[in-house]
Amino acid sequence: MHWKPWYAKRLWAACLSLLVLLLSVVWLAWPSNQPASSSIVNHIRLLTNTIVHTLENESAELIPPDAPIREKLTSWSQETRIGLKVVLPDGTMIYDSDDSSVRRIHPRFELDYTLRMSDGDPPEYHLAFPLLDAGTNAFAGYAQFTVPASAVTAAIPSSGLLLVVPWISLSLALLTLLYVIFSAGRRVQRDLVEPVAGLKPYAEAILKGDYEQRAEWTSNNEVGELYAVFDLMREEIRNLHMQQASHSQSHKELISNLSHDLKTPLATIKAYIDAIREGICPDLPSVMTYLEVVHANTSKMAVLVDDLLLHALRDLDQIAVRPLEQYSSSTIEPVLRTMAHYIRTMGVRCVEPSSIPNVLVIIDAVRFEQVIANLVTNALKHTKPGDTITLAVEEFAESSSLRIIISDTGSGISPQDMPFIFERYYQGSVPDRKKLAERHGVGLGLSICKYIMEAHGGTITFHSKQQQGTTFCLTLPLS
Repeated sequence: MHWKPWYAKRLWAACLSLLVLLLSVVWLAWPSNQPASSSIVNHIRLLTNTIVHTLENESAELIPPDAPIREKLTSWSQETRIGLKVVLPDGTMIYDSDDSSVRRIHPRFELDYTLRMSDGDPPEYHLAFPLLDAGTNAFAGYAQFTVPASAVTAAIPSSGLLLVVPWISLSLALLTLLYVIFSAGRRVQRDLVEPVAGLKPYAEAILKGDYEQRAEWTSNNEVGELYAVFDLMREEIRNLHMQQASHSQSHKELISNLSHDLKTPLATIKAYIDAIREGICPDLPSVMTYLEVVHANTSKMAVLVDDLLLHALRDLDQIAVRPLEQYSSSTIEPVLRTMAHYIRTMGVRCVEPSSIPNVLVIIDAVRFEQVIANLVTNALKHTKPGDTITLAVEEFAESSSLRIIISDTGSGISPQDMPFIFERYYQGSVPDRKKLAERHGVGLGLSICKYIMEAHGGTITFHSKQQQGTTFCLTLPLS
């Protein structure tokens, strides 16, 4: 189960519990145990109905100070503990259970026509009722009652349900809130704290270089996603580590190969120079023969050093490729003419392009010449005198590009080497020991050619058949 919906449900439950808790506290704090005003008035009417009926029937007998009804009123007041004042319409108070003197009051301001509760201790309710003469139904005065609150409370039994409901609600809200808190704490501990803490051994293993321990979590939730991402990170670090190790091994092999490849020509050069210095060569033609050997080995060393320099520059992203907008004819024609002359000097036939489309291309002439020279050199390695190398330039309006094609009729590339020829340090399989001894370079040429073409926004492709030749195609986008 995902954490977000679970947490949302518990959050809503907690909020609802807090709301019910607050309402219950307010309900209990509110003086809701007191009856409503209408209920109090009705019960005061019930409590005083007998005496009011008596007053309305014998209202005229109250005026004499020694009337027998006064004793009845006093007895009733003492028995019920309800205070009574009888006031005539003109404001003359003819009876007061608390004061025997007769006095005048202002009925409009001193009588309580609506229910009033005093602040005394104990609290009392004050309410005045009009008196109507039973015989004539004429207004006879007022009867002001002072009723103890306890008498009203006793007469109006409180509803037990009204007191039980807030306590039940309060208890349920507290229990729900406690359940949410404890369940959330347990869930956080079990599904968040412990799994995250469980990642520590895997992280320590990665720090120690152990990338094989997989972090797995079976639950399909956010923690499971975290574990999956962590394992992807581990796998990525592992791949990067393997690439770095492979790169480091390639560097070591490069240095080893260069050391081996440079050692032989250096030893040959030193031996031939020592022979010349010691006068072993009797005449000038012999000296020239020795110098030709020295020159050939020097050229081989130059190729190795150039490859090493370009490799170092590429690793540092410092092979500067600065394409400029130029016309193709004036830029490419001198390069192809020079390459054609070089091919012929090597005893191989060369077919030059009859014409070169003169279009605008964005090209770095120096780097592009380096690519052409590398491809021609590779073609010469796989051809022999009598074979043919063809140079061609074509414009493709459909793809808005210019293609330079270099093909030969040499030995071709073996199928097992084709997927890897653009990889660094790859030199192909050479079963012949003699050809292996004559091999030049360290397998960086085509890798650098691909890098330069991609920096131009172009491509380099090839197709080849063994013993039928190889064709390389360079594609440059038109400006």
